[in-house]
Amino acid sequence: MVGTPSSATLADRLYEHGVERAGELALEDTAARIDWQELDRRTNRIANALLANGTCKGDRVAVLSDQSIFGVLAILGILKAGASTIPIPTLVGADAIARIIVDSGARSLFISKMCLDLLPPRLAENDVSIVALDFDVSPFLSMADYLRDHAETPPGIAINRADEFNIIYSSGTTGHPKGIVHSHGLRAGAAEMLGPIAFPTGVRTLVTTALYSNWTLGAIIYTLWAGGSICLSGKFAPASLIDKCRAFEPDNVYLVPTQIARLLGDPDAAAELATLSPALKWSAGSYLSPELKRALLDQWPGGLLEIYGMTEGAPFTMLLAHAHPDKLHTVGRADPPDHIRIIDDDGAVLPTGERGEVVGRATNVMKGYNNDPEASKALLWRDAEGQSYFRSGDIGCLDEDGFLQITDRKKDMIISGGFNIYASDLEQVLSGHPDIAEAAVFGLPSADWGETPAAAVVLREGVATEDTALLEWANARLGKLQRISAVFIETELPRGSLDKVLKRTLREKYSNTGTAMGARYAGD
Repeated sequence: MVGTPSSATLADRLYEHGVERAGELALEDTAARIDWQELDRRTNRIANALLANGTCKGDRVAVLSDQSIFGVLAILGILKAGASTIPIPTLVGADAIARIIVDSGARSLFISKMCLDLLPPRLAENDVSIVALDFDVSPFLSMADYLRDHAETPPGIAINRADEFNIIYSSGTTGHPKGIVHSHGLRAGAAEMLGPIAFPTGVRTLVTTALYSNWTLGAIIYTLWAGGSICLSGKFAPASLIDKCRAFEPDNVYLVPTQIARLLGDPDAAAELATLSPALKWSAGSYLSPELKRALLDQWPGGLLEIYGMTEGAPFTMLLAHAHPDKLHTVGRADPPDHIRIIDDDGAVLPTGERGEVVGRATNVMKGYNNDPEASKALLWRDAEGQSYFRSGDIGCLDEDGFLQITDRKKDMIISGGFNIYASDLEQVLSGHPDIAEAAVFGLPSADWGETPAAAVVLREGVATEDTALLEWANARLGKLQRISAVFIETELPRGSLDKVLKRTLREKYSNTGTAMGARYAGD
């Protein structure tokens, strides 16, 4: 059953392109490639196997996979069966994965060989059937056995835009997992909105990020919606990215800021950028400095589109950096502009230029947090007319043209001695030290101040600066109220989805050290 243009779902589009674009490339990874006809047939078989094994429309099916064709096919087959897909983060441990499966209610799990070490023990005892995507090892049911004798024809399940598409769980999940429920309507609406901007028919998209990421799923959905071709790049490295771009010649390249920094920081790879075909680079997930934006635009032909938003669906802004070179310090603007507001701690709307919490609204937003109506309710802020906005937890301000500048995370704001300290201000100072490659500032408990700033830093290769020297250098450049109590040197910073630094992990690691409990203003 194929919907009209105003009601079509991704499943409808897959059926259409399977016929109309049969021999054209649909999907490739580092090991294989398949055309549109094969993608259609294989996902039909997965859907039919799911239905024959007891999966019903509206059920939930989990996928724990590396970035591969097998994982993508499983997700698409789940959707064709009318079920909701649960892409599980591969950066969390077995306990967190077990909590996600319990919270989602998934009764089936597709798993790839590379993720076997993450499999929670005794999962099968909890009535969860496990299917091996790309291996054949007892006691798991291989995909070949699972699909045997099932048809390649469409399963005949009618799907509408109100139906559930997926649940996205944070890769930093601890304790009670928070799952973000998306509908087919949200996914279809985003594809229709972004199509005229960057996803024409037959578009080619290179994806560099993990399969469980909402960023990756978006790239896959929008490209398949347009009948395009997707290249899954595998593990990121600057040199391999250059090779992939030469071979695949993408129109879109999906990246995250840490990858962009690595690419531009690699002299050999950076020297090759000017020789690549023009491509629109996409960036999201964390802060991308104006300097990196400018360097990417200068060195790699094509544009840069930065997305700011929440997996929940709002707030949402876009920056076409090549079209607005004077706004590289911002993350763009919303359309229409009044879909973004800045509010203070009391919920009052702040004027242009003043810094406060970013709230936003959009046409297509999540259905809610799974099994957590209180968290869904707490996310809302309403304006004087009763319009609902989502709280972002980010601190920012709007300029006179409606462009949004993000300055910090609200939860990263440190309240010390009754004063607000913005972690990003301190990180900017630390990043100016010639020996520091990366810095993250976070709050630690203090008997004297309530909270006190501490920093974790990664040093540049080949240097051996002492933490005390870094602390002294930073505090000489910070105001009295901003001074850091301790600097911790790390080989790398803990990261979650889209390479975001997990400051919670740093707080947990150092909260009981006592290192940062002393007086901050000694010597004054």
